[in-house]
Amino acid sequence: MATRAEDFPGRSAVAGAPPPPAARVRAAALRSRAELRPGLVLAFFYAWALAMARLIDVSEDGKAMLLFGTTFSIVAIFSAVARPRWYLLLVVAYLPFSKVYPLPLAGITGANMTNLLIVLGPVAWLSRRAQGRSRLRLRFPEMLVLTFVAVASLSLVPAYSAGPGLGELAQTYRAWLAPILFFFFARGLVRDREDVRAVLQVLAWVAFLVAANTWKEGIDRGDRGSIDRSRVPGLMVQANQMGAFLVYYGVPLLAFALSARPRRKGLPYLLAFLFAARATLFTFSRGAYMAMAGGAATVVLLANPLLLVAAGGAGAVAAVVHPSLIPQSIRERVGATASDQSMYEGENSQVSLDRSNALRLVLWQGALRMITEHPFVGVGVGRFQQLIRVYTDFPLKPEDPHDAHNAFLLQAAEMGVPSTLLLFLIFFVWGRTALRLRFRRRHPVDRRLALAFLGTLAGVTLSCMFGSRFSDEALVGLFWMMGGLVVVVARLREPPPLPRRRGLLRRVA
Repeated sequence: MATRAEDFPGRSAVAGAPPPPAARVRAAALRSRAELRPGLVLAFFYAWALAMARLIDVSEDGKAMLLFGTTFSIVAIFSAVARPRWYLLLVVAYLPFSKVYPLPLAGITGANMTNLLIVLGPVAWLSRRAQGRSRLRLRFPEMLVLTFVAVASLSLVPAYSAGPGLGELAQTYRAWLAPILFFFFARGLVRDREDVRAVLQVLAWVAFLVAANTWKEGIDRGDRGSIDRSRVPGLMVQANQMGAFLVYYGVPLLAFALSARPRRKGLPYLLAFLFAARATLFTFSRGAYMAMAGGAATVVLLANPLLLVAAGGAGAVAAVVHPSLIPQSIRERVGATASDQSMYEGENSQVSLDRSNALRLVLWQGALRMITEHPFVGVGVGRFQQLIRVYTDFPLKPEDPHDAHNAFLLQAAEMGVPSTLLLFLIFFVWGRTALRLRFRRRHPVDRRLALAFLGTLAGVTLSCMFGSRFSDEALVGLFWMMGGLVVVVARLREPPPLPRRRGLLRRVA
């Protein structure tokens, strides 16, 4: 009976000869996957446990979460010291739940699980280096991010001159810097495609669990008589932030579905994406609606342009013929944009904006004046809300929102125009790199990551135009991590193609 080569991964079809390159690559991938499997199981379990705790409303300071936090801390420390490849998986599993379950560390003032994971990041990197792994040199993308951090950090000077306490200033700066650190952690810890595959698997699982929690909370809230009272703040503790999270990490589910081979393997991801899209409606966030549409359209366009044309045309026709097909939450929220209770009207318009959108225009105009007066280093990190009243024509009430409602305007106002241009350049470089991976690589992990990241990048860009959603590690930490994955994968060599099955059988026989 003829022996099949696939029965002996990594061995040559000819006895005594070295295995072919493709077989060696496959054998190395199998060993890498086996090494990651325990960490993957732990990450899946911890994410599921946190989701179930939220589902049944476990108290954040109760004995159950104290026990959970203790065990998770031990596993995280062990991972950073002895199994650094597990570190990113545990971060992805925990970070989305960090706001509702901060898991403070007993006996350490101001310490919580997120801070512990940030401290453990360099430990994991050093441990990875000690294991003798090959080192990737710093190149333009990393230097670009470092330059962005350095230029933006100049805003500490005017912030400190304004006289806040050092503790308060350090906390504000830490909130801005923390998400960016996960780019460097991913950049330093990921070494092969199995690391990337595992991170994407945990990300997909977490996105589904978060969507399920949001949906459950939306059902529990029900119809409370007004949109504002029915909105779901969810795990992000704020409805617009919650909608943004579902966009950023729900869109990759669609990318996984469209890039799966064979097609039937993409069905669970497609169902999970539809679940996340439906959960977004419970947030009643117009910015999230537009960002979800833009991110999903980007994914479909890059995966199958004809599918986008067909789906878009069918959806438009269906909406015109049967407007009732549009979910009621969307109709109500979009319809609320025009209101007679406005405080702002355009000179040549007969339609008044609702108070929320009118306030945004007032704040944006004030932000532009602030940028004009302080174009280079801004007014100082964290000072926008303190100073915006000085720059608005319309007097803001104490109860009115003082947030910029635009992440890019906020960045320019607080940290200067140069830092904002560097941020746009980072987005451009990441997007260009991901496009090259999508259209020039054959490996499924490369193409899947590229498609997912491009959809998320489109969602992040659109979302940040309508909200200040770029200084929260629970929300954008994973986005920075995905950027790190793209940078690393772009430098991995494409493995040689596997020999055709028939050729192998012919040689062995």
